[in-house]
Amino acid sequence: MKDYILSAESIIDLSPEYAEQLGLSIIYSNYEINGEIYLDDFGQSLDMDDFYQKMREGASPTTSRINTATYLEYFRQLADTGKDILHICLSTGLSSQYSSLLEAFEILEKEYPDQKFFPVDSLMGCSGVGMLAAKLSSLRDQGMDIENVYKWAEDNKIHVINYTFNENLEYVARGGRISKAAASIGGLLHICPLIMVDNDGHLQVVDKIRTRKKMLKSLINRMEENAIGGLDYDDQIFLANGDNMEVVEEMKEMIKEKFPKAVGNIKVFNVGPTIGSHIGPGSLRCILLGQGSHGCKQKISIKK
Repeated sequence: MKDYILSAESIIDLSPEYAEQLGLSIIYSNYEINGEIYLDDFGQSLDMDDFYQKMREGASPTTSRINTATYLEYFRQLADTGKDILHICLSTGLSSQYSSLLEAFEILEKEYPDQKFFPVDSLMGCSGVGMLAAKLSSLRDQGMDIENVYKWAEDNKIHVINYTFNENLEYVARGGRISKAAASIGGLLHICPLIMVDNDGHLQVVDKIRTRKKMLKSLINRMEENAIGGLDYDDQIFLANGDNMEVVEEMKEMIKEKFPKAVGNIKVFNVGPTIGSHIGPGSLRCILLGQGSHGCKQKISIKK
């Protein structure tokens, strides 16, 4: 089997150590906060606690997409190794970045005619993309060639289920998921919107639940309904948080009780600045592999 490179963007929101363990090549995007520009590099340029504290103090960070020229500079260094490349991109439902990736690959195919370039629209953001990357890394390590890894990604990416909520509705409103008026009223009533990804990679509010306790219970029930094997689920569960370890610990305990076979596969990460700029501090994202399509109730057998 010809050796190849698995590549992704820092919006996978893993840890740098885990990304290295998976053997991923990473391209970093930029963001700006309080007039300073930083790399979205898993919190190495600006600690994530500091990032979210700045947001709590009123900062409104802005993000920028990776353009064609930046992609080309990054991929040429990889292509010079002579290896084929598979790259996992931020959802087209969240950014136009994927179109720049396609433009870059079209140019690279002419510059490196003996190599192959495979673009994957993840249809997700944050650690959901990270879970897809982890699965592809495992398949590569098991000896699967790049063509079949690409096919697996396309066939199964919609089975990576993403649940997101934030008790602080100010940031949900900033992201345009609810109105400012609804955020104001919802905050008074302690209402938490549950946000999921649809099949086109867009974020959608699918439920509005009053109080954190009921939200976490609802998440566990949805996980039971959709997880592969139900309560016998034994694959990875990622918890990505926006400086909200209190909720992470609550959720971990509930998962351990409900899914005992998955206890050793729970991993906790930060929601990085690109995604965190839009959903704010206090958020929690729960990601797992499901039988349905991005968390819908229809059962679909995941393809091996």
